[in-house]
This record gives sequence, C-alpha cells and structure tokens, in this order.
Amino acid sequence: MASKKLKELEAKLTLPQQKAAFLLVENDLRDGGDKKTQEQIADEVGVTYKTLWSWRKQNRNFIDYKNELADDFFAEYRSGVYGQLMKLINSNQPSVKAISLYLQRYGLLTQKTQIETVDNSSARSNEDLARELEELDDLLGD
Repeated sequence: MASKKLKELEAKLTLPQQKAAFLLVENDLRDGGDKKTQEQIADEVGVTYKTLWSWRKQNRNFIDYKNELADDFFAEYRSGVYGQLMKLINSNQPSVKAISLYLQRYGLLTQKTQIETVDNSSARSNEDLARELEELDDLLGD
C-alpha cells in the first residue's frame, strides 16, 4: 500500500514521470547484467534522454517520488533482513555486530560521546568579580 507522502508526490507528476521513476527504481535494484541504460528507459517512457536527465537531476518532486518508491521497494525485504540478522545472532559463533545492530534497532544500545572542556584561563576570584562589578557600576553611574 502506498504511503500518504507517495500519493501526494504522485499527484504532482505526470504519468510518464511516474512510469520513469518506477522504471529507474526497478532498474537500480537489478543485478549488473540486466540493467537498462538511461536511453532505454527514456525510450520506454516516450521522452528524450535529456528530459529524463532533467527530471532525475532538477525536478525535486520527481526525485522525492523516486526515493519514496525505492523505500517502498526496499521495505519488502525487511523481514528477510531480520531473518538473516537472527541467523547471525543465533549461530554457533554469534556476530557481535549483529547483536549490536539488534540492540540499536530497539533502542537498547546507543552511541554516546561526552566531551568535557575545562578552561582555567578565565578563572576569577570573588574579589576580581566584585571589583569588575564596581567598575561597571561606576561606568553606569556616569
């Protein structure tokens, strides 16, 4: 089922643009030898290579639509990816990376970096601060 965002973007494109985006995503997911050229895709859609290039590089709605389509295509493989991940976790020699990915996926492991900076060059005593306040009061009083 198409997402709301995908439908909104689809409404902003012509039918040839929608077809081109679909063919481009489908082509990107093919193995190396089966891939079509950009010229072949343009011919199949009924536009010139230059038009297809313009859509791919300059049309924000087309680019976003193509990316949403790619996400939909890719989502189909999620259960298979999870299955492979579980095989790596449950193997005789569990993969530490697989376990880490699993824990990150469920928010049980986060990367945290803490940086502490100590700057003693500007340390001032209470007397220094009191003197600076008096100087400011004198300036304001003038």
